[in-house]
Amino acid sequence: MTRMQIASFAILTATVFVSAAPSAAFSGETRDTITQYGVTWTFAADVPAGRFVTGDWWVVGPVTIRSVTPVPTAERHGSVANPPAGDKQGYDARIHGFDASLRVKFPLELAPGQSLVSTASVDQIGRKTPDTVRGQYCRGPLRTAVVLTCLKEAPPADAFRPAYVGTWKEPFNASQLRRNVLPQLKAPDTIPDIKRYERDLERIWLDHQRQWVNRKMHPLENMPDYGREITNIVSDVALLVLLEDPRNERETLLLRYVQKGIDYYGVTQSDADLWIANGGHNSGRKWPILFAGFMLDHPGMMHVKATFQEDQQTYHGKGFGGRKALWTISPNNPNSRHEEADPKTWKTFGDTRGNNGLKAEAYRKLNGPTWVGQALAARLTGMTGQWNHPAFFDYVDRWWEEEAKASPLAEAMWETYRDTADTIGAEVQKDVK
Repeated sequence: MTRMQIASFAILTATVFVSAAPSAAFSGETRDTITQYGVTWTFAADVPAGRFVTGDWWVVGPVTIRSVTPVPTAERHGSVANPPAGDKQGYDARIHGFDASLRVKFPLELAPGQSLVSTASVDQIGRKTPDTVRGQYCRGPLRTAVVLTCLKEAPPADAFRPAYVGTWKEPFNASQLRRNVLPQLKAPDTIPDIKRYERDLERIWLDHQRQWVNRKMHPLENMPDYGREITNIVSDVALLVLLEDPRNERETLLLRYVQKGIDYYGVTQSDADLWIANGGHNSGRKWPILFAGFMLDHPGMMHVKATFQEDQQTYHGKGFGGRKALWTISPNNPNSRHEEADPKTWKTFGDTRGNNGLKAEAYRKLNGPTWVGQALAARLTGMTGQWNHPAFFDYVDRWWEEEAKASPLAEAMWETYRDTADTIGAEVQKDVK
């Protein structure tokens, strides 16, 4: 089977796409204020400024930021420079791990190589704002988060924003994307509205705290707060960017998805042990990194070393009834091996406080539908080896055989392409090499 048979039209060259990419368009512009999503930075003087290819702002520095609005209080509207991944955060005292020492004070001199994340808090937790994204349960106190990146010189017009977490700031440009190796698959009869997904990916995903408390740091207007909804977006977009696109309609989606992968890789370079398996919280972080690495030919991203929920929750073992690809709720949980036990015992398997096999099974079925798109995308690009956890792919195959449940897009794509996915991926990898 050849690539030409897979695609419904000849693969477009990278040059065509690059010429159509959004432009940062720096032409000597200077500003004394920058406002984005209701957050305003005011500078001591006019500064050279522009936008990255995905819309976030950069300035050439060092620069002095005189003030930010909303005006920070002792416990809200925090700003952090190069925020570290881990247990602590400096954005809002109502989020776990608040550490006021992480917060910057204004006026602030921002130096090249620094990313300033500024947040806007809500007064009352639990209420939606007019711009709240879909899939938000409003468990946290942040309305939005915005990043300002300081550079030593103006970047190319098609530059991606460097990762906002930590000190890894490797630059990338849209012209580096290996668009020619995308499989350009024929789309199903119906696909979801891509504008919804563009909005989902528009702002930074503030996602760099350890364990489930990370959920409360996810801003209402930036991203969903729960892992199931995050992974649904990741899985659907993973497939959308592999489809034929003769009118370049999914260009914005592709750029924003790669940006998420760059950001997530930056998180792992700050702390590689964040997204620990825990129920339905922490899926969806691995594939954006691998895909960004695939598109940018970046070995570090393609072979990322970090903790990922999908890998911790799948393993090969001796399951009840002969199953071999198994699922586990979290490490060291009393019901972590519920699939090895007779379902008749699940009610008492684990402990007596409700942390039993029935609870674990409920979370297994919560996660299963969200993994189908990711697994299929990895197969279609020949990236299962780089994912480097065969039990995940075996488990997703088992999930489909038993449940056949995923998003409408993932279901349609699986039914169309699963049987030939590995062949398609092998052809893709031939072109990569």
